[in-house]
Amino acid sequence: MDQYPVANSVPGILILQIDAPIYFANASYLRERISRWIFKEEGRLKSEGESSLHYVIIDLSVTVGSIDTIGISMLEELLKMSIEKAYSITYFCHISLALANPRSEVMKKLDKSKLIDKIGQGWIFLTVGEAVSSCNLLHTCKSTRVAQVNNV
Repeated sequence: MDQYPVANSVPGILILQIDAPIYFANASYLRERISRWIFKEEGRLKSEGESSLHYVIIDLSVTVGSIDTIGISMLEELLKMSIEKAYSITYFCHISLALANPRSEVMKKLDKSKLIDKIGQGWIFLTVGEAVSSCNLLHTCKSTRVAQVNNV
């Protein structure tokens, strides 16, 4: 939204663009900053009476040409935090983590570390647009199923 003021926000989806390689020197900072962005977005959604945050899309397209084991561990921690949140008493929704446009070198390292298996191949997208479309489709399907169950 900062880069493209005419862009529209999508309720329940937070898109974060990483503008640096993900490695030992910045992994802690990125983990903290991403956590703060998620917390801030959830607060904004609650204050505006909107639905909660369901998806976080991390855009790796700009300058994330490499990632090291510490960076991979940071992404694993974010994934773990999103799963733990699903079981938290405070929150009722699971936040799904998606990666958009990872470069080939990053994909090789994510694959070798088995992080793709943990995130799920279905949560790796070529573009942010594809990630948003998929998240919207999944959210619509979930909402429809919940409505059908509630009507039974």
